[in-house]
Amino acid sequence: MSVHKILLAVSLVGLIALTATGARANLVSNGDFANIGNVWVDNTGDGSDDWLTGGATAIPDWINVVGFANEFWVTTPNSYGLSQSPGNGSTYFVDLTGQANDTPYGGIEQTIATTPGDKYVLQFDLGSSTLYDSATNPAALTASATGTSLLASQLFTLAPTSSDTWATEKLDFTADSSSTTIEFLGDSSITSEYIGLDNVSVTPATSAVPEPSAWPVILIGLIGLGARTRSRRNQVAAKT
Repeated sequence: MSVHKILLAVSLVGLIALTATGARANLVSNGDFANIGNVWVDNTGDGSDDWLTGGATAIPDWINVVGFANEFWVTTPNSYGLSQSPGNGSTYFVDLTGQANDTPYGGIEQTIATTPGDKYVLQFDLGSSTLYDSATNPAALTASATGTSLLASQLFTLAPTSSDTWATEKLDFTADSSSTTIEFLGDSSITSEYIGLDNVSVTPATSAVPEPSAWPVILIGLIGLGARTRSRRNQVAAKT
């Protein structure tokens, strides 16, 4: 395989990867809870915006679930010893227990556009802390996706291993309508004082395109194939 062909193959792999990245664009608006429009207010004096009104839209593009409005919108730095999830594009995140840690814990939701019959992946980061949670009382929330009917729902828990523990969670679902509501509810059956939520995304489920972590292996394979081809050609040329 010539260097030109190797470069062409590499270019094709890159083009496919870029196309796949575009196809998996996040369907959730403001999944990192950024302070869009400068509406965040430190109404607690501790670095958080505490909103207890059901149906309110304190966080841009998100709605407080009626009956589960005990959550607050936190920024970094704050007085709680917490920070946003690694990789978050903003300094903001959500705590579904609220300032007072009263039950029922809080809930937020957002409705996104979907295609009936298509498969999707809901991904988010769940936060926990040894300052407020424990192995017996971990951070816990229920994530769900609802279209015409309930598509998927699952309880996720996270026992803290540090004062600022984050873990990425996933929920698969298949859409049954042109719109799907993504919802997160803090689990009030577990006594927790912190349920972190950050980096929310919904992307179309794909499996045909290699993940970026596989690209180096593919490239090494292409280069190795080229080397073996050149070796065989040289052996043939030597015999003639």
